Amino acid sequence: MTRTDMIQKLQQFAPIITLVTVTDDMGFEFSAVVPDGVIYSEPGMLLEYSSGQWPPSEWEDDTDQELAMLRQEFLLDETWQVIPWADLEDEEIAQWLEDVQTSNA
Repeated sequence: MTRTDMIQKLQQFAPIITLVTVTDDMGFEFSAVVPDGVIYSEPGMLLEYSSGQWPPSEWEDDTDQELAMLRQEFLLDETWQVIPWADLEDEEIAQWLEDVQTSNA
């Protein structure tokens, strides 16, 4: 599969969270694929956004459809540092594709 093919497949899934982790001191972190690239998890990345909580407390009473829209808006927020496809090595893109396909299996 070519680099372009892998990117196109990833873009079809985007935006999607691929990994969520939590620590006692830094709260939740996530990795995600978005249309323009990927977001790598960083310690404390949600501290300023939602005091480290996931999902943010203001999402608690929403319907499934509303939650899906909120997640999409959340992932496309300019707050997150997106690593563009051009800055990723082929091996990294292949790993992201494997992660996405595994999480959707």
